[in-house]
Amino acid sequence: MSTPTKVILDTDIGDDIDDALALGLICVSPELQLVGVTTVYGNVVARARQARTILNVAGPKFANVPVCAGCGGTMASRNPHGANHYLANDLPNQDSTCLPESQLTPLDPRHGVNFLIETIMNGHGDIIPIAIGSLTNLAAAMVLERRIVAKIPHLVIMAAEFKHHHTEYNIWCDPEAAHIVFSSGIPCAVTTWDVGITVSFTPQHVARLAAGTHPLAQRLAMAVAAWQNAGLPPGTINPNPHMPHLFDPMAVATMMRPDLCTWKTGHVSVELQGANTWGFTTFRADPKGPHRITWDAHRDTCLDYYLGRILAPKTGV
Repeated sequence: MSTPTKVILDTDIGDDIDDALALGLICVSPELQLVGVTTVYGNVVARARQARTILNVAGPKFANVPVCAGCGGTMASRNPHGANHYLANDLPNQDSTCLPESQLTPLDPRHGVNFLIETIMNGHGDIIPIAIGSLTNLAAAMVLERRIVAKIPHLVIMAAEFKHHHTEYNIWCDPEAAHIVFSSGIPCAVTTWDVGITVSFTPQHVARLAAGTHPLAQRLAMAVAAWQNAGLPPGTINPNPHMPHLFDPMAVATMMRPDLCTWKTGHVSVELQGANTWGFTTFRADPKGPHRITWDAHRDTCLDYYLGRILAPKTGV
């Protein structure tokens, strides 16, 4: 068996459910070695509690994985519409599914940005950040320690959209940070919004997850339910719940199975000037470009791959 790839997950876990599902996939994937988790955007301490909960139930090998709270604010030059809610220190909607602090490994005292710099600079150029939230932590690390750019072999990012005319959420949270990251010259594998929309659970997939017997599957199913019923009175069940879109899990899955998607190679850029297009991402095809973007996904194969892994976690625990 080949040596596992070392990864750091940089995440805004706790609001949309796909971050928790992505962390779960990392935990059950023997091809990956999780060396740390950093949280970003909004209440980063509460986000870290959700990450530590998932690591706790995933198995003993994850108990001491460092989890560090990173940047709660952004580098954004404008205030994105609705951002005040997320930046007001509100609890993420899945916080009720977290284990008590007494049952969790303590939060690592290092700031997430410092952890990224320290860990990557002390590595051997073999640690890959997986960024599935706003890109603020990564951009700040590049600003504070420019040498980190040469130490990152490539990035795995869930962000951006090229088929539909809107600003993708992870870009929208901090377009200036995204510009710094995409302009760094580091090769990137980018999973887009469109692919996440394509690979979406049905009620049957949610039921399969809920029927899982391992504590990891059970905890993820609890988080899905909390996300689906967010904003409703306690004890109320949403009669028409949203279904999870696998935006972030697809970023992780394509590290092991790039054939789950078709890809294009070129240059990603972030619009920072337009009054109505701030944060839009554009793509210019170039076979020598540093960025590979997903273009299409094999939906049923992706869903079977994800649930097959999560429901058989002995391979990664």
